[in-house]
Amino acid sequence: MTAGGPTVVVVGAGYRGKRRYYERLAGLGARLVIVEEPGHWSESLAGQIAGTRWVAVPFSGDPDADAVAILAALERSGIRADGVLTFWEDSACEAARVAAALGLPGNPPEAVDAARSKVRTRELSARLGLPTPKAQRVRSLDELFAAAADVGFPAVVKPEFGASAMGCVRVDDFESLAGVYKLVRAVVTPEQDEIFRAGSDLLLEQYLDGVEFDVDLILQNGECVFSSVSQNWPTAEPSFQEIGLHLPPDHNKKAVAGLVDLSVQTVQAFGFRRGVLHVEGKCTSRGPRVIEVNARMGGTRIHQMVEAVWGVDLIEAQLRSCLDLPQALKPSRKPRCGVVNAIVYAPATGRLADLPFAAVTPEGGMGVELDILGEIGQHVAGPDSTFATALAELTLSGKNLRRARSLAAQVLREPPRVLPG
Repeated sequence: MTAGGPTVVVVGAGYRGKRRYYERLAGLGARLVIVEEPGHWSESLAGQIAGTRWVAVPFSGDPDADAVAILAALERSGIRADGVLTFWEDSACEAARVAAALGLPGNPPEAVDAARSKVRTRELSARLGLPTPKAQRVRSLDELFAAAADVGFPAVVKPEFGASAMGCVRVDDFESLAGVYKLVRAVVTPEQDEIFRAGSDLLLEQYLDGVEFDVDLILQNGECVFSSVSQNWPTAEPSFQEIGLHLPPDHNKKAVAGLVDLSVQTVQAFGFRRGVLHVEGKCTSRGPRVIEVNARMGGTRIHQMVEAVWGVDLIEAQLRSCLDLPQALKPSRKPRCGVVNAIVYAPATGRLADLPFAAVTPEGGMGVELDILGEIGQHVAGPDSTFATALAELTLSGKNLRRARSLAAQVLREPPRVLPG
């Protein structure tokens, strides 16, 4: 693929950090057509990334209506697409519909819909005979109490649609239900995050013990041709906000292999045939369990982590998939380095006064990446608020996992300083 190559429609650009995805696509020779809402930051990419066009389409959150609007906008603009993709969770269902309508490679919309909805994921998994926790849809506090009587405790309240563990809370008894319901309802609104335009129903599901993992898969013709596993660090329950992960995992190899097998079995049973998928799951005391299936590449810097450790470019893999090109994978047989990803949260509620970080010498395949999310002087929420404010995200590599952990500890040796008020 070279400059002047295939025209690829990107449905939903997402947050600013995804800019590097689109620069990589252009570097691989794709001519991008980014479809986003009016006023979105990504409009500037049309003047900054060679060969890129930008098309404005108001999104409603209804994938059928939004797909029709996207198709109409592409036709008005005279755009003939060679492929369609998205790296944005909010737009997965729309992208699948647009690809299907244009007769271009993609996964079946019904498979993407089942993954997008955590309720449908549980229902379909149960129908397919896959091991999955009990779960029920919840639309009211009364329904939450009724669901708890069937699901039991401990359990997890979570939104049907969402990402980054927004609105996910562990609950241990009937007495806590009303408070947790109020807390989650305050978070799960389109005003808080546009992802909830797709719906604001909740579900209650059985709590899963054990260690959590992210499983990144590449499918080709229905077969898994590559997998990478990142091990998540224990969260500060009752919240499930991610605090960090490392790659490669250092958990029991047999247990991790079992989770990979279940992840592949699940996406195949759902009907996925191609592309890069991001599955979250746990190795529990009862065996592997899938938490959720994401019909897109993992977010933040996971693509850089995978490339640093295994030498596999997930962005190129997704591009090849949407163009129906065979994968050209040459993964390393052994980890080439260790990578640590750590998220820094506000240690208390108040005003952020200082966000100190120490410098370290880069090592390994990706060096040191520090994404600052907080601003000095802003009001931040601490752990007492259940959902704390994320202030920064550190990703770095070392010659091995032990070294990467040591480097991360050096960078983060001084905690953020928060003043009352």
